[in-house]
Amino acid sequence: MNIMELENTVYPPLKWVGGKRKIVEIIYSSISNIHSPFTYYEPFFGGGAIYFLLYSKGFIKNAHLNDVVPQVVNFYKVISNIDSRNELKKEATKIERRFNKLNIEPESRKEAYIKLRENFNDNWERFTLNDQSASEQKELSTRLATQFLALNKIGFNGMFRVNSKGRFNIPMGSAVKKKLFDERNFDLAGEALSKATFTCDDYSNVKPFKGVVNKNNLIFLDPPYIPNSKTAYFTDYSVEGFNKESHEKLSENFSKLISNKNNNVILTNNFNKLSIELFVEKNRNNKRLHAYKFNITKTISAKNSGRGNTEELMVSTFPIEHAMLKKFNF
Repeated sequence: MNIMELENTVYPPLKWVGGKRKIVEIIYSSISNIHSPFTYYEPFFGGGAIYFLLYSKGFIKNAHLNDVVPQVVNFYKVISNIDSRNELKKEATKIERRFNKLNIEPESRKEAYIKLRENFNDNWERFTLNDQSASEQKELSTRLATQFLALNKIGFNGMFRVNSKGRFNIPMGSAVKKKLFDERNFDLAGEALSKATFTCDDYSNVKPFKGVVNKNNLIFLDPPYIPNSKTAYFTDYSVEGFNKESHEKLSENFSKLISNKNNNVILTNNFNKLSIELFVEKNRNNKRLHAYKFNITKTISAKNSGRGNTEELMVSTFPIEHAMLKKFNF
């Protein structure tokens, strides 16, 4: 049975490049190795598929979520509050109707999209100045979250990217009818987020990397992936980027994290020479470490060549049994 089709399962409210919907069953199968409910940590939150699944199945007691992208964090904080979430739904419904009416007029729809995108960027610059009253700041925060949701669903492949000035610059996607949100799931996702502590910081400042964690835990690490080819680039959604040096730093932090026997850790990345070197070979003396590779079909990519089957790496501090996984001996 598909885990994500079970009753009351919460789905990610955003479409997200690199999202983990396709591996939720693998993670779900691993939970029997951890005493639940547990404290959950996710320093690279993104679309949050794993958190929403585990929360909806009752495995999580407390959650500490983090993402380095402030526009994403603002969206999640807005929908975690029932009043601002209801306001967002009302405004998002208006945007959805407006764009769907432009479905047969691609050029007009494109113009409307560009106007929405620029308005979002201008509003974000105003928001970061923080020179409004508390009520004005709250209203602007909700408007930004609404625009962010619309751009996520109407923009190309649900991608998020900003330029060097921090301005969102993804072009419009296909000119077809879009549904910006499912009301029932949207409310469930907002409720799930209201139970968590959400921060916007570098992952290294999140509790597990500071040595401050509850004994009964699960730490899920899904950093920007190491590219598989020389022609690919180290990429990230933030202005700062996540380059090779960032992965080397993460490797050092990962080794320290798994050296604590109280930590239950899962890390994912592309299956390639550098990821194996940084996250597997470097920790070969740690008897708790288990490494697996698995095939996954990518459906979201900026280029058609980036889609299709690819091999990914999963490293954990406990054994995981699933038909998709092939044990990697090191």
